Amino acid sequence: MRRMLVTYMTLGYPNLDTFYQFIEKSVEFGTDILEIGLPPKYAKYDGPVIRRSYSAVTSWLKDYVSPLKEVRKRVDVPIVILTYLEDYLPNLDSFLTTLHEIGIDGVLFPDLLIDFIDDYETYVSKIKEKGLKAVLFTGPSLPDSLIMKVSKISDLFLYYGVRPTTGVLIPVSVDSLIVRVRNLVQNKLVVGFGLHDFNDMRKALSAGADGVAIGTIFIEEIEKNGLQSALQLVKTIRGILDEYS
Repeated sequence: MRRMLVTYMTLGYPNLDTFYQFIEKSVEFGTDILEIGLPPKYAKYDGPVIRRSYSAVTSWLKDYVSPLKEVRKRVDVPIVILTYLEDYLPNLDSFLTTLHEIGIDGVLFPDLLIDFIDDYETYVSKIKEKGLKAVLFTGPSLPDSLIMKVSKISDLFLYYGVRPTTGVLIPVSVDSLIVRVRNLVQNKLVVGFGLHDFNDMRKALSAGADGVAIGTIFIEEIEKNGLQSALQLVKTIRGILDEYS
């Protein structure tokens, strides 16, 4: 079974030309699903690196529709939008309809099962009614019973975050977490949100993850060494995944 590479990038980061090149080449080099971040008003569950990427684009990126249409033209893999549900209330219907019209496949709201837990089923139904896939985000702080329940209704995969925020190294036993949650999840299990290095990725895959979601590492690499170095990382991670396929 092919292990999935879910590649994250903030919309328009660090500029549109580089962003489009990264998106296109990452798919060419083995990305299975693109996860594109729309900068929220308050990125309370994102780490400092992704927050910096949001800050870098919010000063000039005023329209998400045109660049997303361009991405849809350039790639044929599923595209999932990551943003915060609280930013799109009370105009959620309009937002979801726009995404569907663009050709976006799904949405992932990291705050859904944390801040809107009492109404999550209503929002999941609304997402699906608008023709989009609802990719659900879970983590160690959620009850086992809830993880088991939502794994059955999450589309494409269930996203499991191993740390409380992205890009911040907090000591956790990645393999122990995944072994435990693997037994709960009746779906494809993609692990991310805090995978720190290749060792974390290998631990997650060895413990039963069906794939990894990577973002912070790519943004850091673009910051430090540029686009080509970040794309080389995509190749390297695809190679690691293929070792476990």
